[in-house]
Amino acid sequence: MEQKYQIGNEYGFVMWDIEKLLKDIEKFGKRVFDVEHLAINNPFHGNEEHAMTTDITQPLIIVNLTENIDKLIDGNHRLQKALKLGVGIIDAYYLSFEEHREYIVDFNEEIYHQVVNHWVK
Repeated sequence: MEQKYQIGNEYGFVMWDIEKLLKDIEKFGKRVFDVEHLAINNPFHGNEEHAMTTDITQPLIIVNLTENIDKLIDGNHRLQKALKLGVGIIDAYYLSFEEHREYIVDFNEEIYHQVVNHWVK
């Protein structure tokens, strides 16, 4: 199963190839993030039951979309479990724009900025 994550709007979409990114994940740095803050900025719309079966010791993946705007692109279910269990902090790989850009499928800079600038408002 191909693993992808996508955000979009009427201007188009931006899709990350998570499977490809996971093959290279160890080359990226990890940071500690506040679970409640992440949950507020990344609302959960998944399966609660499945969330509770996930391994929250596996780091999430967060990308910097644009200045001061980050997006969780892998680990929504793990984040939800951490929130439900009252965990305060969680590890995540953090990728700058330059680092995550190569994992965007058919990257188009104009569409990227239109989607991101509109989406983060």
